[in-house]
Amino acid sequence: MSTRTESGEAICKQCGRKKERCGACGRTRIVAARLESMALCDYCYRWDPAFFRDCLRCGRHERLLKDGRCHRCKAESTVAGLFPAELLETSPQARSLHAAFLASDAIVVLRAFERTRSVELLRSLLSSPDTITHAALDAAGTDQATRTVRSVLVEHGLLPPRDNNLARFEAWVSSTAAMINDPAEHAAFVRFTRWRHLRELRQRSAPIPSTITASRRRELRIVLELLDWARQHGRTLATLTQKDIDLWRAGGHRERHRVKPFLVWAHQNRLAVKLNITRQRSSGLFLTGPSASERYRLLKHVLSPAVQVLPATRLAASLILLYGVRPHQITNLRLQDVIQEGPTIRIKFGAEPLLLPDNIAELASALCQERRVTRMISSAEDTQWLLPGSRPDHPLSPTALTQRLRRLGVKPATARTGAMTSLAQELPPVILARLTGLSISNAIKWAEAVAASNARYAASLVSEQRLTHL
Repeated sequence: MSTRTESGEAICKQCGRKKERCGACGRTRIVAARLESMALCDYCYRWDPAFFRDCLRCGRHERLLKDGRCHRCKAESTVAGLFPAELLETSPQARSLHAAFLASDAIVVLRAFERTRSVELLRSLLSSPDTITHAALDAAGTDQATRTVRSVLVEHGLLPPRDNNLARFEAWVSSTAAMINDPAEHAAFVRFTRWRHLRELRQRSAPIPSTITASRRRELRIVLELLDWARQHGRTLATLTQKDIDLWRAGGHRERHRVKPFLVWAHQNRLAVKLNITRQRSSGLFLTGPSASERYRLLKHVLSPAVQVLPATRLAASLILLYGVRPHQITNLRLQDVIQEGPTIRIKFGAEPLLLPDNIAELASALCQERRVTRMISSAEDTQWLLPGSRPDHPLSPTALTQRLRRLGVKPATARTGAMTSLAQELPPVILARLTGLSISNAIKWAEAVAASNARYAASLVSEQRLTHL
């Protein structure tokens, strides 16, 4: 642990830390301490009783922190500084949160306090109980920045539950509509949004996935693109012609056809003449996923006991490689969707449940039994979702699952394409739809794409055979 070489040249701290074979675990790692000339790595040093001391405060015998206190004493004093005494006296919900901090593992609590932004936000809210509102959290930052604190407050009753994605979408609609200067266009935008989107979202079962609200925002932004284009060309919604729509459609991105519901609604409400917008024909599905042998190799890797991976990730990867389901279909699974019938287990994505192979069924059964999920300060039990998330009453997000799958070596999009190609070759579209949750129209598209691909392959094979006989 030197900052200079033997010749006196300066070196950085990282280069100066020596690596040796640890006398306890045998791994070659940076030396953290020595015990009777035996080198110890950081992990072994941390748990070797020879380095334990008595806590200066409570006398507990363990490896102490730099200030001479044990982890428990440090955690208790840190938690004590977070909660005002007046709040604990008047709020049973605050006492519940305080008790949860104290009951949690001390190291987990100290790690939670390393999330300085979340802790400071929580501290500021607890110091002024009147500010503990969803509106205050919305103003404090993005959903990602405030999600952890909001979840903790909701879980312990300091905040009422709400569908955060829906609330943020409603707020986005209000702020976006306020930027429309023309009164008629402002009114049309708000009325259309309430009729088409807000009404439908409010009727959905909570929680609403962020992917749905993101898609709704995208459609409404395209509506604003049309209104802005019309204004720049001296038009209004009432004076737009079919020629204008064709010109606007031809000069932009492929998604401009998504303005069609708005044009239909505007005509029905006598705000515009009847206007049509065409959708560019798709070039069809690209069957470029991994082959059956490649997916089998991946599946064997995923199920190998030597691979250190969470059971939830292992199950999700298996379902994608075998049945081509999307990550959001997996995260939306509830415990009731896993049907156990004696030794067999079925999982329901569509109208008919899928019968799982034995090794995959074992994973599903284990997940149904293990209901603990890690939250900010402690673990909790979830009785609703197959893959529970870190927020109460929310499943794991599709984005988080996708990231886990990629680290495992499974790319969901391409793996799904390979699996769906194989299934579409073996199953009729109706059966494929009922088992995987696809719509009938999409199942037919997969069947047609596979048939066309097979036809092209057969035609090319015949051409090659003819050439070989020339």
